Amino acid sequence: MLDYAVQFLICGFLMGIVYDFFRFLRFVFVKKAAVFLLDFLFFVIYSAVFFILLLGYNNGTVRALYFTAYFLGTVLYVFTVFRLTKRLQSWAAGNIRKLLKKIINCIKKLLQLVKRLYYNVVVLSKKPLLKRRKSKGKKSGVKNEKSDKPVEQK
Repeated sequence: MLDYAVQFLICGFLMGIVYDFFRFLRFVFVKKAAVFLLDFLFFVIYSAVFFILLLGYNNGTVRALYFTAYFLGTVLYVFTVFRLTKRLQSWAAGNIRKLLKKIINCIKKLLQLVKRLYYNVVVLSKKPLLKRRKSKGKKSGVKNEKSDKPVEQK
C-alpha cells in the first residue's frame, strides 16, 4: 500500500508539471475567459487522471492516503520547481504574446487587402458606368456659341 502511495506522489508531481504548462498558457492568454477555461480544463484533467489511477491501482476505491499523496506530489512540485520556472515562463510568454500580436496584425492587414480587392473588383464592377452629361459652358472644354459672337454695344 505504501508503494502505491509513492506512485500517487510521483503522479501528483507529474500533474504539477502539467499545471506549470497551464500556468505558462495563462501567462500567454491573459483574458479572464481564457484563464477560466484553462483552469477548468486543468482541473478536469487533474481529476480524470486521479480517477484513472484509482481505477488502475485500487479498483476505484477512494482512500485518503492516495488522495493526500496525489495532492502532496502537486504541492511538492509547486514549492520546488514551480518557483524556479516563474521568471523564465513570464519572459517567454511576453515574447510569445508580442509575436502573436504581430502575426494577428499581419493577418488583419491581409484580410483588409482581400476586402479592398473584393470591393474594387466585385462591387464596383456591378455599378453602372456613369453617363456623360452634356454640360453647357466652359466646364466641358467646348466653346459656347454665344461667347464666340461679338458683343453688341447699345
